[in-house]
Amino acid sequence: MEVVTLILFAASLILFFGFFAEWIFKKFNVPDILFLIALGFIIGPHVLNYVNPSQIVKIAPVFTTFTLIFLLFDGAFNIRLSALIKEFSQSFVLTIFNFIISTAIITTIVLLLNVWLQMFSFLTALLLGFLLGGVSSSFAIPILKQMKVSERIYSLLTLESALTDVFCIVFSLTAIEVFRLGGFGVREVLTQIASLFAVAGLIGSVGAVIWIILILKVFKEHNYIMTVAYLLLVYVITQFLNGNGAIAALFFGLILNNSKQLILVIKGITTKKKDRKKLESETGLSVTTPSEEYFYHQISFFLKTFFFVYVGILIDISDWRALFVGGIISVVLMFSRQASMVLTKGMMPGNRSLVNSIFARGLAAAAVAQLAIQAGIPHADFIAKVAYVVITGTIILSSIKVFITKVRFPLHEGIVEEENKNKKSSKKHKTNKRKVKKVIKKKK
Repeated sequence: MEVVTLILFAASLILFFGFFAEWIFKKFNVPDILFLIALGFIIGPHVLNYVNPSQIVKIAPVFTTFTLIFLLFDGAFNIRLSALIKEFSQSFVLTIFNFIISTAIITTIVLLLNVWLQMFSFLTALLLGFLLGGVSSSFAIPILKQMKVSERIYSLLTLESALTDVFCIVFSLTAIEVFRLGGFGVREVLTQIASLFAVAGLIGSVGAVIWIILILKVFKEHNYIMTVAYLLLVYVITQFLNGNGAIAALFFGLILNNSKQLILVIKGITTKKKDRKKLESETGLSVTTPSEEYFYHQISFFLKTFFFVYVGILIDISDWRALFVGGIISVVLMFSRQASMVLTKGMMPGNRSLVNSIFARGLAAAAVAQLAIQAGIPHADFIAKVAYVVITGTIILSSIKVFITKVRFPLHEGIVEEENKNKKSSKKHKTNKRKVKKVIKKKK
């Protein structure tokens, strides 16, 4: 009984610490993730030795898998179809550009260092590249919420972090799948991977549609816990049918989150032309409510708190090679982010600097690193050690750069200037349209 009491007491203290860390972040813009990793490191085997990784090895796979499922599900609530369409061109280009640059640089660094390390194949190096290729939404979104940034910049960077979380997980899981299937192989490997994601997308989407119908027509109420239970069922069914359960969770979340827009689109297709004006005035039906989304974010907070403490416990300072490789990758990622300057030429200096300052890695990378260990990938333990060092290093470096940006550029002034600029160009455009109309009328 004493052990159970101690575990519950420790869980309570960790949650209080997580809440306190989040409060510090809101007040002083020091990322709470750093405090959580530091706490894990302090209670881990290298300092106080209260917790040893071997003590939690049995529950780690279940915890990691559930965290990954919920990470993708909750992350889908940061991707609005309307915002995605509106900012699609610039945000998607920025996302693809930075993800490819980061992945290519990390893969190249690992392959160059492999002359000394003698442990990585090309596919293993590529896996590490995919794993650390994306900006963390668990870092970017809270940082942006605390700063006075324009809607455009917020939307741009939120979409980038949400999409790269997805890219990081999807491409890493694909690389793990290739390992499992025995190499790049022939047509069979690509066919199996395609069917893996096709099954996941189909089951996730169909499962979401069924759940929407059940909520609106049968239950006629929002039961949050039942949604989580149904999410797990979708995952299990997808895995049973040889699909990817984590990707199914992403599709499930996307459909639920965008149910309002999707219902209106479907109604628009099936509605007669004369009734479409009436349809445009409707607000539409949404299967998720603000309080429901808040509940999911709270579960994410719970998982994030324990997961990053767990990452801190796993950090191994005795392996100087992992520290060296992780340190190099962290610094290079900071400088490689400057490449995005090519795509942000039209922005105000403060906003450009902010875009270049958000490059921290986080929860997605840590979760996939654990999955690589569970999948038995060669040298997965070393990959995970490097990932934890890069997560910690990039969070520290990105936080410093964000602080410098805030000191150098009063962002709210930049926003006002940019918004005034946009208003002026909009007014100019409207004036030009009126002049054209007048000319046409005179000619008639």
